[in-house]
Amino acid sequence: MENNEYKRTIMRVSIVTIIWNAILSLAKVIIGFIAGAVSLISDGFHSLSDVFSTIIVMIGAKISTKKEDKGHPFGHERFESVASIILALLLFDTALVLGYKGVLSIIDFANGKRIESTNFIYVALGCAIASIVIKFFMYLYTIINARKINSPSLKADGYHHLSDSLSSIGSVVGIVGLIIGGNLELFDPIASIVIALFIVKVSIDIFRESINQLVDKAAPFEVENNIRGLVLKCDGVIAINSLKTRVFGNKLYVELEIVVDGNISVREGHEIAKNVHDAIESNNSDVKHCMVHVDPSE
Repeated sequence: MENNEYKRTIMRVSIVTIIWNAILSLAKVIIGFIAGAVSLISDGFHSLSDVFSTIIVMIGAKISTKKEDKGHPFGHERFESVASIILALLLFDTALVLGYKGVLSIIDFANGKRIESTNFIYVALGCAIASIVIKFFMYLYTIINARKINSPSLKADGYHHLSDSLSSIGSVVGIVGLIIGGNLELFDPIASIVIALFIVKVSIDIFRESINQLVDKAAPFEVENNIRGLVLKCDGVIAINSLKTRVFGNKLYVELEIVVDGNISVREGHEIAKNVHDAIESNNSDVKHCMVHVDPSE
C-alpha cells in the first residue's frame, strides 16, 4: 500500500473519531457531575483520553510514512510502534486515576458518606447507553480500517474505543445501582474500578505488541509457514537452509537462504533468487524487504 493512502486512511478515521469522542466526553462529564454519577464521569475522562491518543496516532502515522533518508535507511515505520507505546501508557495512567477514584468512593461509603445522585440520573443512564452503541460502532469503523492497512497504532486506537464501549456498560450498572439506592449505590464506584482493571488489561496488551515490533520479534508461525510454502514451489529451489523474519513496525523483513543446483551459472542462480524474492513480496503486502541468498547443493 502506498504511504499516501496509508496516511490518508489514518487521518480520515482519526478525525471522525476525535469529533465523536469530544462530543461524548463533554456530554458524559457534564451529565455525570449534574447527576452525581461517578462512573459516568470516569467514563467521560476515558473518552477524553481517546481524543489525545488519537492525536498521537495521527502524529505517529505522519512520521512513520516518511520516506527513507540518510539517517533512517530502513524507513520510519517503527515510529508508529512508539506512538502505540505512548498510547498504552496513557491508557494505563487513565486506569490508575479511575481505579483510585473508585476506591476513594468506596472508603467514603464505608465511613457513612452516601453517594448522592440527582433526578438527572435518568439522563445519565440514557447517556451511558448511547455511549455503548456509539463507541462500539467507532470500534468497528476503526478496526476494519486498521486491518485493511495493517496499522498497529490505529488498531490500538480501535481497542481503545472498544474499552470505552465496555466501560460504558460498567457505567450503566453503576447508575442503575444509584437509581435503586441502598447498598446498591456501591455499584457505581465498583463499576469504576472494574472499568479501570479492563483498561489496564488493554494497555498491557497494546504495550506488549508494540514492544515486539521494536525488538525484531519473528513473524507469527503461520506467516513463516506460508513463506516456506511459496519458496518451495518456485522452480529451481531444492531446499531452504534458513528463513529469518523480523517485524518492523507494521512491516516485515525476510532473510532467506535457498539451495539450488550447484552446477548452474551465477546468472541462473540469480534468476531463481529473483523469482523467489518476487513471489514472497507479491503474495505478502506486509513484506517491505526480502533478501535471498543462494547456496549451491552438494
